[in-house]
Amino acid sequence: MAIPEGKPFVARRILVGIDASTASLDALEAAASLAARLGSELAGLFVEDEDLLRLAALPFGDIVRSPSGERERLDRASVEAALRAIASHAREVLERTAASHGVMCSFRVARGRVVHEVLAAAEGVDLLVLGSAGHDRPARSAVGETARAAAARAATSVLLLARGARLGDCVVAVDDGTPAGTRAVAAAQRLAPEGRPPAIVCTSSCADLAPLDAVTRLGPALAVLPATAAAAPGGVVDRVLALGVAVLLVR
Repeated sequence: MAIPEGKPFVARRILVGIDASTASLDALEAAASLAARLGSELAGLFVEDEDLLRLAALPFGDIVRSPSGERERLDRASVEAALRAIASHAREVLERTAASHGVMCSFRVARGRVVHEVLAAAEGVDLLVLGSAGHDRPARSAVGETARAAAARAATSVLLLARGARLGDCVVAVDDGTPAGTRAVAAAQRLAPEGRPPAIVCTSSCADLAPLDAVTRLGPALAVLPATAAAAPGGVVDRVLALGVAVLLVR
């Protein structure tokens, strides 16, 4: 749901994408922490990848194990069983994490193309939380396909976390003079710990490197940017994530 102009940042319902990768589990911990702080309901989503299932049905479908290079035959039955096992583990971790933070949670399994299912599910929440990279990407690599699509196209605000990133005391917000920039400042003020007001960086455009310079200089745990930063040239979001900083893109 798009946030109307002038409306303060709220997150009554937080959706977190879980695929049991390290990055997604870090995202789950951050989402649960935010849900506890904001009094939100936490919803977990696991997507059974339709493209992977189609590949498994092909007569020549196989995978190459890294780093051994060993080839392993794929078949649909074994892939479906593996996906069920991952979904079960994801549910258990979600419920355990939610209980440890004292928040209510729900869990849903969808089957389809991952990007499509995540974007569709995001239409019914206030905040989408994702790990910026999946199983096969190093901790601070470029943003993965699903996270990149969510940053650019999700109907709601998006929190991205590189593997190992944690929400902490230092928060930086970027105000580019747009309504989304105003909401980014409001979100940062809401999310910053009591007694630790966020640092505010004012810029005429997220296309310049002021946000990146500020993050590098201030070393925050969380950078709150207007969502237009996702489309800015220069890869500002990618470069902030590469610093190990969580990025909240506010719409």
